[in-house]
Amino acid sequence: MTQLIAFLDRLIGWITAAALAITFVLLVYNVATRYLIQFGIVPPSVQLNWVFEICVFLLVWAVLLGVARIERRAQHIRVDFLYARFSPKWQTISELFALVFAAGVAVFFIYSGKLVVDDAILWDERSETTLRTPFWILYLALSVAFSVHLLFILERLGRLIRSGESAKKTPFN
Repeated sequence: MTQLIAFLDRLIGWITAAALAITFVLLVYNVATRYLIQFGIVPPSVQLNWVFEICVFLLVWAVLLGVARIERRAQHIRVDFLYARFSPKWQTISELFALVFAAGVAVFFIYSGKLVVDDAILWDERSETTLRTPFWILYLALSVAFSVHLLFILERLGRLIRSGESAKKTPFN
């Protein structure tokens, strides 16, 4: 199971990097063609009306998947000045509480994402660009990312219960 989670973590890293790279290339292309059209170097037909739509889709996926990777490494924001004042026992208890709460939030977002995807499919929501991209693809990012997030939370929770490791001692920092 640990190898599967490590593979998933690496895969998400590559997916996120690819999404950001594609976004960068598309935005550079769009800006360049805008100026080239303005100066009459290229015809207006080279301008793509769907670039920003795809960039938004890719960025949403990249950010939500990136949040899962942050969870795995316990690099999220917390009130460290308060956490540092706790004894090791209370640090473990607070970590346990935070992970159980985070798991509940993840389950909520997985379920909410499913509802939104179901509605988008039911109403056949699509973008207004020439691609007519279904919006459920965008909305699916919530359920997928938080499903992965939940796996990473459960991994950290298992490690905390087995060995009492706090977030400061994870092997991914």
